[in-house]
Amino acid sequence: MQGRLPGLDLQGGAPPPSEQTNPDAETDDSLSFYNVGLNANWELEFAGGSRRRIEASNAQAAATVANAEDAKVQLTAQVASTYVNLREAQFRAEQFEAQISLQEEILALTYQRYQRGALPLFPVGTANAELEMLKSQLAEAEADIAVLSDALAILTGQVPGSVDAALTTAHSIPMPPEQVAIGDPASLVARRPDIRAAERSLAASTARIGVAEAARFPKLSFTGILGLGGSSLDDVVDVGEFSALAIPRLQWNFLDFGRVDAAIDQAGAARNEAVANYQQTVLLALQDAERALARFGQQRVALAASMQIKKQADVAADLNRQRFAAGAISKAELNRALREQQQASADLVRAKSALTLAWIALQKSLGLGWQEPVRVQ
Repeated sequence: MQGRLPGLDLQGGAPPPSEQTNPDAETDDSLSFYNVGLNANWELEFAGGSRRRIEASNAQAAATVANAEDAKVQLTAQVASTYVNLREAQFRAEQFEAQISLQEEILALTYQRYQRGALPLFPVGTANAELEMLKSQLAEAEADIAVLSDALAILTGQVPGSVDAALTTAHSIPMPPEQVAIGDPASLVARRPDIRAAERSLAASTARIGVAEAARFPKLSFTGILGLGGSSLDDVVDVGEFSALAIPRLQWNFLDFGRVDAAIDQAGAARNEAVANYQQTVLLALQDAERALARFGQQRVALAASMQIKKQADVAADLNRQRFAAGAISKAELNRALREQQQASADLVRAKSALTLAWIALQKSLGLGWQEPVRVQ
């Protein structure tokens, strides 16, 4: 390091008298310093700007973690909903295939009666229209199965078609537990990661105001050199020549022409935005939970009604089988009763699917039981 201090003779000796009388005589005011070691920098703040900056960084890091957890909640709920919809579509396709078989028999029997002159042509057309409608519904269900299978593969990080073999066999739709713990709004705020993320973002914005305020005050910093060295190159390898050099530096932007005030106003506006975002997140979360809870209760009532309809359809189908065996009704009438039974079964499965989907939505609105990670001190 090379330094120059005008007006100082750094050679350590007084000039000869003959040179003292010469005003034009030059003195050696330069200094060479050789050092092998470490450079260090210390900063002293009087307003706590560094502490507030660390606080803002920690809060923003916590918000990032909560956002990642919220993405997991959203993905988990979407995977579960897609799986339930897939199983419902598979069962719906099976029911349509069974109804198509029954309707084909009805159409054939109706056409035979038309050929014998017992019926006009109109019932034949009606039976054929019902058959075509069932075929179109079957095609729609099969399309839903293909779309949902590919969607489930994408959601689980696999290529489309890779999960088709594992999902070919139809399974019953998983049902929610008999009792569902909801909790109170306070526990909701504590559980949902998106609310936690909004709260931590608000804390980070608040801390940044302190960072901007700290710029009003001076900062004192020291730049130091620690190691071996001296004024000659040989001092670098001399272990007895330990050197320490500290250079103070005072920084104060008191003539900033309003830049600090503008930065404070900007930080305050960002905090106001974070406050509004936090309030909106909490209100939307409460609305989401209330809506999901209401739909879940409604679907429980709808499922109970579908179960009663299914029981009545089963009883009617059994009675019509007995009447057909006794010759009281025709095969076409029996098939219509069996079709109503199949339709009641499909409606029941659809009600079960709706209840499970409502339960998934309710759990999603509660954050799926997410808890903030425990910090190890």
